[in-house]
Amino acid sequence: MTLVDLSSESGEAHYRQVVAAAVERVVGSGQTILAEGVRGFEQGFAAWLGRGLSADHCLGVANGTEALELAMRCAGVQPGDGVIVPSFTAYATVAAILRIGANPLFVDVEPDRPVLCPREVERLLADSGNSARIRAVIAVHLYGEACDLRALRELCDRNALALIEDCAQATGTLYESDPIGTWGDFAAFSFYPTKNLAALGDGGMLVLGRRADPSLLAIARRMRLYGWDQQREAVQFGINSRLDEVQAWILSGKLSDLDERIQARRRIANHYRELLGSWASRMGIHLPKDGVNWSHSYHLFVIKVDPAKRQDILSRGAADGIPYAVHYPLACHQHAYIAKRPEAPQYHLPRTENLAASVVSLPLNPYLKEEDVMLISAHLRSILGDT
Repeated sequence: MTLVDLSSESGEAHYRQVVAAAVERVVGSGQTILAEGVRGFEQGFAAWLGRGLSADHCLGVANGTEALELAMRCAGVQPGDGVIVPSFTAYATVAAILRIGANPLFVDVEPDRPVLCPREVERLLADSGNSARIRAVIAVHLYGEACDLRALRELCDRNALALIEDCAQATGTLYESDPIGTWGDFAAFSFYPTKNLAALGDGGMLVLGRRADPSLLAIARRMRLYGWDQQREAVQFGINSRLDEVQAWILSGKLSDLDERIQARRRIANHYRELLGSWASRMGIHLPKDGVNWSHSYHLFVIKVDPAKRQDILSRGAADGIPYAVHYPLACHQHAYIAKRPEAPQYHLPRTENLAASVVSLPLNPYLKEEDVMLISAHLRSILGDT
């Protein structure tokens, strides 16, 4: 029995009318692919991001992984090129790099945060022994934490590299008071059902930055649909990556109160910190929090614990109906497929490997009740020692 409601029942009830209206609208119109719903959502999402972006800068696509692939293709990444990326990320980030035939160049995370470390990027770029032709840096805003975008922007500008933001887990994260996804040359968002802005299936968004060459807008639009021009002649490389109308209308409906849902996530995270903060400090447990110049959107609430204790937390949680989780037990360079690639070097990523061994995700969704947070907090303290 699950003691904590992490099912989507509350969310489904909240958005039942949005979903029903989306289905009715599409069935009634007969327009199921790349029609009014997608165009409207692209416009709405661009307005929500702000910073001078228009609907022409946002392209609804089939999923976040393909949004990332298309971002790299727009950036000119070719087979054999190097793409700098943290190894501590969802494997989807690396899968997009491999789809192009490019090479992931893994770097370590910040000393105290699970995001790309600019100093490690700079070290890799300065390594004269690195012969890879590097085209881009992917800044993954993991869990809803923001990368140091100002430092990465300066590095990329200095080295003529494209900065691509992977925003799959960070819709609603703010950096210097602006939404992430607006600092890079390109950004990729995911609307997978667990995300902060969630479809009823797959969905994604490719965002072209304000500084993007205007010609890329037309190229990206063709690229998501086979490379066709208006006469349906393939005039460039393309794939099939279409956001369908039902998902677009659902996402537009959910966009209307997205900020409220993110604020609910922040309230729940604050409640966790109130209940666990002083105890966690005594126990050497790291809790997530906002940064000096950025605000967390809490797609996930991930803590760091003693690796020797993690399995006990997961087992006790499973037995007692509390769904703790691990995001992620393997860093990307530790996956068998990556490790056995002939060009894979021996990586020295100690902070990344420490995270993979020590992270635990506590239950969090915007419908979690205060009593649920109290129950989870008490349960965790009972496992690790309520001292």
